[in-house]
Amino acid sequence: MAVKGRTKKEAFPEIKQKNQGKFTNWVKKNMPGKSTCSAASSVMKNTKKYSKSVVAMANYANNFGCKN
Repeated sequence: MAVKGRTKKEAFPEIKQKNQGKFTNWVKKNMPGKSTCSAASSVMKNTKKYSKSVVAMANYANNFGCKN
């Protein structure tokens, strides 16, 4: 099954068990009142303001969790 816009036929990268919930917890701590998806969008609009790891988590959330 191919997903629209996806060029690779491999499975989506899975989040390791130890990393699950890290971005959600970061959002609760640093952006209270925002949903995870809106926080991910905010981070992606201003990537220079945030660390590389936060940008990577936000990008994953945006790409795989926030697209319906």
